[in-house]
This record gives sequence, C-alpha cells and structure tokens, in this order.
Amino acid sequence: MTQCQNCKAQLSGPYCAQCGQKHNLNIPSVLNFLGEFTEAFTHADSRLWRTLWLLLVRPGELPKRYFAGQRAQFLPPLRLYLLITIGFFLLLSIDARMGDTNVDTPLIEVRAEEAADAAAIEQGKPCDVQYSGPAKDYLLPKIQRACEQALNDNGESLSQRFIANVPKGMFVLMPLFAATMMLWYWRPRRYFMEHLILQVSNHSAMFLVGSMVVSLEWVLPVVLHGPLELALLPYGLFYCVTSLRVYYQQSPALSWFKFGSLMLVYGLLLILVLVTTGIASII
Repeated sequence: MTQCQNCKAQLSGPYCAQCGQKHNLNIPSVLNFLGEFTEAFTHADSRLWRTLWLLLVRPGELPKRYFAGQRAQFLPPLRLYLLITIGFFLLLSIDARMGDTNVDTPLIEVRAEEAADAAAIEQGKPCDVQYSGPAKDYLLPKIQRACEQALNDNGESLSQRFIANVPKGMFVLMPLFAATMMLWYWRPRRYFMEHLILQVSNHSAMFLVGSMVVSLEWVLPVVLHGPLELALLPYGLFYCVTSLRVYYQQSPALSWFKFGSLMLVYGLLLILVLVTTGIASII
C-alpha cells in the first residue's frame, strides 16, 4: 500500500480512488510529455471527436442527450463552446495576418498615400468631436483618442479591439435570446437553461463550420472561396430549423414558422449587441 502524493489517500492500484491521479514518482521525459500532449488532442477520452461529429451531423441531438442525462460521453456544452470559439477567432486572426503579408506593392503604396492623407487631415483636427451627453468628462477624451488612433492606423487597432470583444458580446446575446425563446415555447413548459444550452450548441456548430471554411480557404483556389462561403447560408438555415424540430419535437411547418419569427428577434438583438460592442471598443 502506498500513499497518493496528491491527496495522501491509500493506494490499491496505479490510480488513486480518491482523486484519480496516477501514481508515478518518475520525472517525465520529453517523450512522455509529448505523448501526453498528443493523446490529449487526438483521444481526449474519445469525447471530443464524438461530440464534434454529433454536433455537425445531428442538429439538436447534443442538447437533447444532455438533458436526458447522457453527459459522460460528451464534452460539456460550455467547454465545447469555449474550445470552438477560441479556435475560430484564432483562425480569423491568423487569416487576417496572412492577408496583410500577401499584399502587393501597389496596394502598399495606396495605403501609404492613405496614411499620409490621414495625417494631413489629422492636422486639421477632424477629431474635434462634440459631445454633451452623460459622462461627458469620461467619454469625450476616449472618443477623441479612438478617432485619432483610427486615422493613424487606418482603423486597424479599432478593428482588432472589436473582433476581440465580439466573443464577449456573444455571451450576452445568447442568454438574451434564450430568454425571449421562452415566449415561443411556453407550452409545454420549458426551462430557461434548455433554451440556453440549445443556443450554445447551435452557435458552437456555426463557429465550427466557420473554422472549417477558413481553413479550407487556405488551400483552395480563390475562385472557390465565394461558393464555399455562400454554402454556409443554406447549411445554417437547415441546421437551426432542424435543431428546433428535434429538440422541441414539433412539426416541420411549425418549426419553420417559429424559426422565422425568432430570427427577427435574433437580428434585433444581434444589432444591439454589435453596436454596444462597437461603442465599448471605442471607449
């Protein structure tokens, strides 16, 4: 019998029954470390690949199984969403940097001329913003600095801040939209968390497909980029409607009707969140 080095419980095998840690006092080698790293990304107890596959090909099935109690064999919804969104916005950042490094000389010259024009305009104080609303002493200097910085770097820093803040805005959008869905699905009674988990799952699927499209555009000819991005629209419509029909167990016609009306609400909320995110990026 040996004690676990983590929780001091008595061991009866290679793994601790109290905390689950493997009993191994040897210092891991580089090969051991790389092996664990590879296993974490290729196996992940098979849950990652099982979850991603079901997420892509069976709309609404993951939330349905989650609330049916089948949770051990899939990644938790929030962890899955964070994993996918981090990957998606990382790919967008890499894609933007690749686009910047692939510009040709004439475009660089045009940007140089634009920067010179912006500097000339800046000398004429185009950022003399007039604002007399609430919190004037706090907001006005920030708005002026953001305007000057946008003129200096052609809006690049503002764009980067906006993209960085979009994931935070989505964390606000999904609960708001889930709350409004309770009006569309009030009989039989549904809990708020049901709508929220469904929205987390649907947004995860859209970000995952977006990540796949961005990755494919790196290897496919430019002529195929447009059709590939255009194909996202019918897939997104089919996916969202199917998820509503599968989870709420309603007819296709009713699901399409509710989807259409819900999209009007979603569009309004999305505009509100994006505008608020834009203002937050400025100040």
